[in-house]
Amino acid sequence: MYDRRYVLRGASALGLGGLFKGGVAWSKANAAVRAIIPAASADTLAVKVLLDVPPAHPPRLTIDGRAVKAERLDVDGYSWGFVQRGLKGGTAHTLALNDADGKALREPWQLKTLPAPGAKPQHFRVLFFTCSGGDEAGKPYGYLPISVRRALFDRALSFSPDLAVANGDHIYWDLWTALKYRRDPAARAATEEQYRKIAWIDEDSAFDSETNRRSLNTIISRQIASIYEDRFASVPLVFVTDDHDYFENDNAGPWGYTFPPRPFIFGLQQRTAAMVYPYALGRPDLGDPYKSGTVETVRVGNLLEIDLFDCRRGWSTGPDAKVLFPEAEAYLIDRLNRSTAKQLIQAPSNPLGWTAGKLGEWYADGASDDSTFQNDKGYWQKGWFEQHQRLAAALSAQRERAAISISGDMHASAISAISSSGDLDLSANPIQAILPGTIGTGTPGFPSSARGVAPHHAAVLGISDIAKMEERNGFSIVDVYPEKVEVKQFRWRPPEPVEAIATLQPSHSYTIERQR
Repeated sequence: MYDRRYVLRGASALGLGGLFKGGVAWSKANAAVRAIIPAASADTLAVKVLLDVPPAHPPRLTIDGRAVKAERLDVDGYSWGFVQRGLKGGTAHTLALNDADGKALREPWQLKTLPAPGAKPQHFRVLFFTCSGGDEAGKPYGYLPISVRRALFDRALSFSPDLAVANGDHIYWDLWTALKYRRDPAARAATEEQYRKIAWIDEDSAFDSETNRRSLNTIISRQIASIYEDRFASVPLVFVTDDHDYFENDNAGPWGYTFPPRPFIFGLQQRTAAMVYPYALGRPDLGDPYKSGTVETVRVGNLLEIDLFDCRRGWSTGPDAKVLFPEAEAYLIDRLNRSTAKQLIQAPSNPLGWTAGKLGEWYADGASDDSTFQNDKGYWQKGWFEQHQRLAAALSAQRERAAISISGDMHASAISAISSSGDLDLSANPIQAILPGTIGTGTPGFPSSARGVAPHHAAVLGISDIAKMEERNGFSIVDVYPEKVEVKQFRWRPPEPVEAIATLQPSHSYTIERQR
């Protein structure tokens, strides 16, 4: 399972070459900078900078004119990190990025620390979305062109969010499940042909082989750096990890389960995260970094807490099966009981309330009878739902806060309220289950076309729709106030004109009142 040979331990753990081969070119004004990925907490600003060409000397970042130590995140020097602690909460700072000779690599910009623990902000705006990854040459699966994803990001950023949550599937480049086990032989052959043309990862060679290093760099460039560029430089980011980020789909068969991740694919995820995920500034200590890496908490003064968690790495099977590590489950329930924030939002990588007949869901529902897609639901574990029940009960049991879950994974937009789950009565504080919208999914990639099963409510739930489910691209803007949370969803899908994204208006607006 966990193999420390594949955990990034500074520059010596990486041997990269040819970063961003095949990536989308920047404008001449930003020729040296590929992407800027920021993170923030109440006392820390942290920035990752990806460059097209490794410099002879480290780039220089200053915050309010004071230099921040550069940390090389790969052996060749394409990815650089800067972390400044000890800052004042809720304060805007000016950042400047230069090369070693003092030449500006972009114009200076503002980045703000989050409100301090004792602060009482009256408003905070969060952008939520999921599934931004996928190669635009990704037949037969289908993903939106990079230019369209950038347009969706730009429209979302026009609302000036204070934080952005990217919930899972930043990468789609499945290995065994795409090349050996899923779909028919023709589709697998087409996938192999595409991979060999763009980025071939070879598990039969050394993990650090030149082929593997170059291929991973290309994938990072094409699916993350080329979309984000520097557009989020002033908006702190949080990334949640989901199944495809481990370079597999959530499947099982006579050959076994894809999760927990085998060492090789765990290594790919770890190196991707080291280079291009935002710094995770809110990891709890669960006694083991492997387990701690599945949970992150963002705190915004006394107003808001967001608890984000990966529902893949902790998989287990058998009589005591779980989706999350027991330590992660205990931490999440403890936060629900002890957090003093006025509002609390959970952000799981796997959605509450919804199913598309996939193995790795909380629910037992399988694919429809007429589905031509591989149905491996027979490998589903009852203990996964039992853990769901414990989490759902704790989420609903909050006495003063509304129960809110804004998830990832599902390629759709929806707002629903869960009033019961199995023998649980949740009606006193129904769970507000929100699918925030997908950035990268193309038409062949929506569940109804890829699997023959549209997203639907699990049979075991008592649930009602507030904003109907639609398989459309989009995002959610969530405005948090002491007494309420306002959700606005933005939805778009071809053949609607791309130009319409620039003036996209909310398709649905919903207010969640705080419990009295």
